[in-house]
Amino acid sequence: MELNNLGNKYDKNNSIKQIAISELFDGRYFFIPSYQRGYRWGKKQIIDLCNDLLEYALKNKSTEDTKPFYSLQPLIVRKGTFTINGEKEIAYEVIDGQQRLTSIIILYRYLIKENNIKSSEEYTRKMDGNEIYHIYYETRPGDFQSIEKLGFNDLTNDDIKDIDIAHVYNAYKYIDNWLFPSDGEKMTAKDTFQLLNVKDKYTAITVTTKLFQLLNNTKETEDPAGNVQFIWYELNDSKDAIAEFLSENKGKIKLTETEMIRALFMQRKEKNESSSQKQLSIAKDWEMIENTLHRNDFWGFIGNDFFQEDGRIRILFDYLYETDNGSTVSNREPENDDLYRYYYNKLNRTSTDEESAKAIHDLWERVMECFRMITNWYNNPRIYNLVGILTNSKTTSLSIRQIQNIFNKKDVTTIDNFIDELNREIRRKVVDGFRIAKPEPNKDEDLGMTSEYLRLFYGSDNGTIYDLLLFINVLQLNKTIDSALTEIDRPDDEKKASDQNRSARDIMSSIYRFPFDALDIYGWDIEHIDSATTNSLKDPAQMYRWIKEALSIDKVKELLLKVDSFKKLYSIYNVIDPKNKDDINNKQDTLHEIVKSVYRLVEEDDSELCKNWIGNLTLLDSGTNRGYKNMIFAWKNTFLTKRIRHGVFVPVCTQNVFRKEFANNREAKWKWNLEDKKAYHNFLLQEIKDFKEKYKDLESESVNDNKEQ
Repeated sequence: MELNNLGNKYDKNNSIKQIAISELFDGRYFFIPSYQRGYRWGKKQIIDLCNDLLEYALKNKSTEDTKPFYSLQPLIVRKGTFTINGEKEIAYEVIDGQQRLTSIIILYRYLIKENNIKSSEEYTRKMDGNEIYHIYYETRPGDFQSIEKLGFNDLTNDDIKDIDIAHVYNAYKYIDNWLFPSDGEKMTAKDTFQLLNVKDKYTAITVTTKLFQLLNNTKETEDPAGNVQFIWYELNDSKDAIAEFLSENKGKIKLTETEMIRALFMQRKEKNESSSQKQLSIAKDWEMIENTLHRNDFWGFIGNDFFQEDGRIRILFDYLYETDNGSTVSNREPENDDLYRYYYNKLNRTSTDEESAKAIHDLWERVMECFRMITNWYNNPRIYNLVGILTNSKTTSLSIRQIQNIFNKKDVTTIDNFIDELNREIRRKVVDGFRIAKPEPNKDEDLGMTSEYLRLFYGSDNGTIYDLLLFINVLQLNKTIDSALTEIDRPDDEKKASDQNRSARDIMSSIYRFPFDALDIYGWDIEHIDSATTNSLKDPAQMYRWIKEALSIDKVKELLLKVDSFKKLYSIYNVIDPKNKDDINNKQDTLHEIVKSVYRLVEEDDSELCKNWIGNLTLLDSGTNRGYKNMIFAWKNTFLTKRIRHGVFVPVCTQNVFRKEFANNREAKWKWNLEDKKAYHNFLLQEIKDFKEKYKDLESESVNDNKEQ
């Protein structure tokens, strides 16, 4: 943006000028107020900044008539007195430009390290009395010390206390990786250096020296590299900082609705100390809520978008919007910013500042009530597990407001009532969708089912199957809790020895919460228990590797070698040179026969219908699935056991499947045949029937009772 055009845009009573980065190295404080978002620049923005500055430092500017400088976007500030580290200090409140201001200081402090300056005292001594500018966060004062350490000391885990410092730390690492890249990294310092055909030989020292000099150059420098300048726009005291903040972010990197809503709550309508304290209190509450929601175990049971990083607090504002308007979030058009406009109207359409301040206070108390409600759900494992099913379902996903509606039913007067109603809602919204049907002629003969069964197949019913497997696993956890509570309530002389000293409070332990976040982290999804297909092995080299893994199972090898026809095949296989492609290709028929022999032995040669049936499906993580691909059940069993020993989370029902707890023949650990599939299916079917019977609608029970009378 041209300086003269910028001047036309702003009130002429304000100060506007160009200021070199080096002019900021006078020890001044920048105060980041509570209404501001935290630091959020990512890898692309950091790398782009580094490459832009390096390119500018390397370009030949000798033909330019005026002294060259690299112009950063406006830094909009207001000078005032602020409390910093418990002391009143003259500082500059940053209205806009925090991201660039912080990124520059992160880069500058990295360059200090690379220029071998060990302390702030040494820096001041070597730089003719200069002092690096300081950044202080109103709501995160602890971040001040962490940023002050950058360049002189490495940050430890104790320094990274919140998500904002985590972003600062990541930016510092991005710069390091830009200068000293790993293999395959693109858009590095070396790439930029070579792109410009610079005569100097590339070295990291050359880059850091040139950038350090560029940032330290004054506006009057004779260095042909030039200098770096901010457009410095200083508001006068009469300006409303938050109004300017919202105005200046229009048309730039778009603020999220939650960032704009935050600014609304941070408005200080009354100019007094009490109003200031209320504003700071809201800012700290906001920070606490965001930090809690960024705990994946907390977010996992209410948020169905695990990879959402910023703005998780929006879930609370959606809740209040739905409560007040009677419509769900899915019926809105979020790109129209109507959520922000809704809260803007609630907080600004008042006749006096006093009324507006009260509106902010009252609405924030409702936000806190919603957060406390969700926290109470989290603290009760049974409620946590049931809410998690309703929010993580693939076929139906309830909002926080819809779950609260269940609690608000007139018959719900206790926590146990609420738990029962959540179970009934799960039955209605999830379990009733598990299709139970009678076998269809000319379709289901391969399954050999004679009575009603779960007619669910991989491919066509994946959403429902995922819900079923999630439901079954969570159900087992809640059954464990119910059993423990029953045992605890027994007279002492009837209790199991292991439960003698237990109380109901012990059942609130986190071990009884299903880790919904792990499903996202490890990519858990529906997978086949035995091999998905027996016809996928075409390449001879692939067949050879498959056979080697299958025969690594001692029991399988032992049983096969008792078959005379297999002994001949094995003798041929045993002398194949796996490094000789021609040798392997010439033995393709032998390898194919061995594969068929293995499948026949472990009884995994049934039809595709049987393989894709619910009786052959479970939840597995992507790492395990990639690891065993199309191997036989026995090999998968061994592989999964190793992963469990290495700490990989495996849902209880998946573990029980591979232990053959539900199977027809528990002793035959080396196979998973059709009878095993049926036995596993029967377990699923019975659990579903029992659940549906236990949590029938009370209304329908009442109607049936009246009919009988």
